[in-house]
Amino acid sequence: MIAKSRSQVGQTKKKKQRRARGRPGDGGGQSVGADAIVLEVCELLRELAPRDVTLLRVAQHAGVDRSLIRYYFTNRSSLLLAAARHLFAQLENALVVARQVPPEDPEEQIRASVRALLRFQIRHPYFHRLMVDEVVNSDQPDAQAFFKSFTATGIDSYRKAAAAATRLAGAKAVDGAFLYMAVIGMCEFFVTGMPILKVAFGKDYDPEVLNRQYEKFICDYVIDGLRKS
Repeated sequence: MIAKSRSQVGQTKKKKQRRARGRPGDGGGQSVGADAIVLEVCELLRELAPRDVTLLRVAQHAGVDRSLIRYYFTNRSSLLLAAARHLFAQLENALVVARQVPPEDPEEQIRASVRALLRFQIRHPYFHRLMVDEVVNSDQPDAQAFFKSFTATGIDSYRKAAAAATRLAGAKAVDGAFLYMAVIGMCEFFVTGMPILKVAFGKDYDPEVLNRQYEKFICDYVIDGLRKS
């Protein structure tokens, strides 16, 4: 997925009719709730880096007044935190498949986790940038707590899988925290580094085909790297 320019984002769909200002249910026209605004932010984050998501741009994209956004979220930091929580819930749903793999097959657990993360990253290319650039730098205590919980959950999962691979499959002993960071990096840069792929495969490459090829490559790469030679 290639990030669009700022001027193009507002043209991705027809201009929305401006909804009524104020709390939903006030009457006097169409209104939009907090959940709908969060979805608009997540849609923008498929095209824009988090630093470019402003209250004004969200308001324009959603067809609402900025005062309505402030009514629900107070400020930009709170809005982006709500979006991060929503996306994290989607990632958790995507990782269910990996958790259903029997613990006796740690290599397949890792493969399933890598596949799920890559597919999620392709749909939401700036998710980890949102976490690192916005959530972790927020001055809100609940944002800091959320980031620590999200990160600790991921590291714990990869540490358990790596330890099981060593114990049950004879893999190299590695710290799962390093594996966790490596997988995130390989998934994230595959999406945000698309200009490199254009040079490598030509501008008319089939993204679906390339996604499948890279998914197989990264799974094999990770597992082969863990196995003892």
